[in-house]
Amino acid sequence: MSKYPAVLGLCALIFAPTVLATAPNTVLFSDNETVSVNLSSLDINRLVVKDDKITSVTCPTGFCTMPANPVDESGTGAPVDPQGAGLISLNVLEPFTLYITTEKGRSFGVFVRPLAVPAITTVFLSTERDTQKAQEFEKQSPYTQTLAALISHMIKETIPEGFAFQRLTVKKPIEQAKLLLTPIASYQGEHLTGISVKISNKTAQYIQVEPTSFYKAGVKAVSFSSMSIPPHGSIYMYQIQGR
Repeated sequence: MSKYPAVLGLCALIFAPTVLATAPNTVLFSDNETVSVNLSSLDINRLVVKDDKITSVTCPTGFCTMPANPVDESGTGAPVDPQGAGLISLNVLEPFTLYITTEKGRSFGVFVRPLAVPAITTVFLSTERDTQKAQEFEKQSPYTQTLAALISHMIKETIPEGFAFQRLTVKKPIEQAKLLLTPIASYQGEHLTGISVKISNKTAQYIQVEPTSFYKAGVKAVSFSSMSIPPHGSIYMYQIQGR
């Protein structure tokens, strides 16, 4: 058996576009933070907090309308959306701030910019990890399958349940021989962290990537979008680190 974990063969997946489908907007938030979103002033918008349920949306008086079921004995209306999303129509054209609370106790503000566009679905992703869900993901399969599943999520830019996703911004790429390495995103679980890295070729020749060059202490697996980098071109590396 190689002393290096298997280089997972997940390369160049092709996904057919969905006709007439509009992808939801994804917005990261932390508790008590205020984030900015665009919402339709023409249609009913849908607000979703991933892996959670919205229990209340509070707008300034008269600024928005939310469909609701009859109020129960506690004075609270059950959500119309059975998945726990918030449905909201805007009554004004000027920007304003609304506040969202959730079943898991999260609370944050949303600065709304009304636009004359079709209905918008916005998915809010908490930057705080649900460590129990992350543990379940990491232990649900044999170890190599778990690594492959995490890399698959990274390639598709989807987030495993319980993981915290973060876009990375670096002031200067890391130089490694004839290559430039730019970390672009991280996926943090309980014991595993995935890092997506853009690898750029500084030369006028093709470069074959050597997986062993990217293993160091703590690295459990790597995968590449291609094993060859064209002149002055780039590929992507998906690296999993453990702790």
